[in-house]
Amino acid sequence: MEKKLSEEEEKKIKIMQALSFFKPFTGEELVLILATSRWLKCSAGEPVVREGDTECSFYIILKGSVEVQKKTGVAHLKKTLGLLSTGQCFGEMSLVTGETRNADVIACTETYVLKIDAAVLNKDTDSFKMRSLQFKFYKIFAEILAKRLNALDREFVKLY
Repeated sequence: MEKKLSEEEEKKIKIMQALSFFKPFTGEELVLILATSRWLKCSAGEPVVREGDTECSFYIILKGSVEVQKKTGVAHLKKTLGLLSTGQCFGEMSLVTGETRNADVIACTETYVLKIDAAVLNKDTDSFKMRSLQFKFYKIFAEILAKRLNALDREFVKLY
C-alpha cells in the first residue's frame, strides 16, 4: 500500500513537475526523489556551495537564481562563470567525479533548491525502480555537461 502524501508534499511535487528538469521522471519517481532529498531555502548573498568543499551532492534550482564564481588566483578576486536560474542544476560535476567543488555558488535572490545526495544516485541496488531513476539522472547530467562543454568550446574559439 502506498503512503498518502501530505498537502505540503503534493505541493512540492507540483512545483517539481512544472520544471523541465523533471520531465523524464514519473510521478512515482518524483515521490522517491522528494523522499530522498532536502528542500532548502537560501537568502540572497548566501553561499550554497563553496569552492573546495568536499560534500558530494547536487542541486536543482526550484525558484530563484544563483551566480557561479571561480577564484582567479589574484587575492580574493573572483570571476563570474555564469548565472543559473529556476529549473537548472549545479554540483553535478562533483557528484560525477567525486572531486571537490570547483566554484562558489551564491544565491542572487531568495532561492529554493532541492539538494540530492550522491549516496542516493550512487547506491548499488538491485531495485529496477532505483536503477531507472539513477539512469535518468546520469543521462540528464551527460546532456548538461555536453552542452556546457560545447559552450566553452565556442568561447575558446572566440579567444583565438
